[in-house]
Amino acid sequence: MKSVPCGAFVVTFILALTFGCGGTSRLIWHDQKLPSGRTVKVTSFNLAWGIEHDERDAAKDCFALEYVSSNPQAQLQGREAEAMEVFELIRPAAELWGMRTATLAAFPTLERKGRYGFYVLERQSDGRWHAAYTERKVFATD
Repeated sequence: MKSVPCGAFVVTFILALTFGCGGTSRLIWHDQKLPSGRTVKVTSFNLAWGIEHDERDAAKDCFALEYVSSNPQAQLQGREAEAMEVFELIRPAAELWGMRTATLAAFPTLERKGRYGFYVLERQSDGRWHAAYTERKVFATD
């Protein structure tokens, strides 16, 4: 078996870092048409583990979905109606998994800057879901 000089590995590694990992990143999303006919951009959908103070709490597991609103300038009532349509995309999965909470983050643009709507949905003992809305702000880190 022929050996490859260590220097070749170093050069290959540097080239991979330079061309494979550098440059600007491109945000990805999935266009999702809602029953109302509006389209939102789903930018993230995750299973979020229930953890508090490094203690695992499976009862706090939830699905967390982030999206770009189709009309971020709409009145609160219109944005909430859209959020409930978006929630219907994940509600069946949340119920199938036995989750009691889900979260939605409704951003105004693909750039996660400024204010956005945050919804915490909790499943009541009768099976219905209750939504609580808060406005949050992404703080710049640079």
